[in-house]
Amino acid sequence: MLTKPQAGWSDFSLEGTSVYGLSYLTDVGIEWVEQAVHGLETLCPFCVCGNLEPGRMLCVVSYWNCYIFYEHEGSGPVKENKDKVFEYLSHTSMIDFCQYLYDDISGSVDEWASFVDYDDQDFDEKRQRLAQRLERLRALIDEKRVCFGPNRFFT
Repeated sequence: MLTKPQAGWSDFSLEGTSVYGLSYLTDVGIEWVEQAVHGLETLCPFCVCGNLEPGRMLCVVSYWNCYIFYEHEGSGPVKENKDKVFEYLSHTSMIDFCQYLYDDISGSVDEWASFVDYDDQDFDEKRQRLAQRLERLRALIDEKRVCFGPNRFFT
């Protein structure tokens, strides 16, 4: 789903969608894991986003599908700029999205901790914070997987 960060960029894609080059302007590791944790804790859909330079990508993670919106740079309200907003659908469930996210981020914690690297940030502190959030995400995936199985809560 996410490629290992390299030079401030990572590619994001889900089945049935395009590839989106996410820039370091969004702290994908921390922000996306936090959103996923909140989504699984509350069992509510959540949204992750990224800056594409130019353009923006929003991914709404619902129970059974992900909805991706791409907005061209400089686009205004959707009603005025329908030709500058594109929508895509991926049949990726919330639990699968969270598992992919966990696998991709935990496999490259150092790289994701330094993805957004400003001089005033302590790398070790940020790495530890990311590792703690990943532990919470792992626990929630294990706990909530039953909600998405054969005897699921969501129909």
